[in-house]
Amino acid sequence: MLPGDVKQQKHEYRTLDAGPISWWSWRPGIKPRSALIIGVLIALVALLLAGIGMVTLVLGILDSLSPPLQVAGVVINHAANSFDGQPHLTIRLHAAGFPGQVSPTVSPSASHAISNGDAILVDYSPRLHVLYALDGGGQHFLIPGSSVLGDAIGSTALLLLGTALLPYPALLFLWGWCDLYGRNQEHKRAEMTAQVLGLRATEQKRANRPGIVPHTSRSWYGVALRPAGKLSEQPIMTFAISREMYKSLRRGDLVRITYSSNLHYVYALEQAGE
Repeated sequence: MLPGDVKQQKHEYRTLDAGPISWWSWRPGIKPRSALIIGVLIALVALLLAGIGMVTLVLGILDSLSPPLQVAGVVINHAANSFDGQPHLTIRLHAAGFPGQVSPTVSPSASHAISNGDAILVDYSPRLHVLYALDGGGQHFLIPGSSVLGDAIGSTALLLLGTALLPYPALLFLWGWCDLYGRNQEHKRAEMTAQVLGLRATEQKRANRPGIVPHTSRSWYGVALRPAGKLSEQPIMTFAISREMYKSLRRGDLVRITYSSNLHYVYALEQAGE
């Protein structure tokens, strides 16, 4: 069985196209009020991720330039880590604002050099409070997998992810705002007479399977229009439309469309008089 056959068993698609029409668009075709809400929510998440990444990265850099915060403790137990087999120590700390007991994974040399009952110093980064080293028996032992910088890679990833997520939801918010509260009607809604060049219907259904949950499906309907007039010189515009609108159209029809200027949400689409 070919890979394409497997995909066909999971989904069913029906697509009607007319020539080399690009159906992808930055304009989502959703209601302006929905775009405002979606844009704000995603932008807030993006700002939160970028903010956390930026703050933790800056604090990690500052911690790497500062002396450690040393907390006194006593080793009360040695054991092997059940996940990776590495040894770890159980240490009771004597400082307010810190957990009463920690169990960091240590290197084999540190496990042998430090005995139960030994008084040691636990090194924390001063701002992020990352446990990254132990001082005991006149020796300094780094904690495997830990760093005074904290999780610099994770912080950088959060910063980049938030930065990458922010532009488009901000643009959605701007488009939605302009379509709802533009200075004049021209900034909110646009109208044009156009010719239908193509129609597209994409229906996606899940494969049949037993269960009491109803089968779900998602459908998308689109129309490709070219403004009437000098048709050969006008760019093709695509819009997401309702199923009812889709069913009422044929290629070559002359239609009158009313849509939001920025998001391209279709308010009305009807046949135009010849």
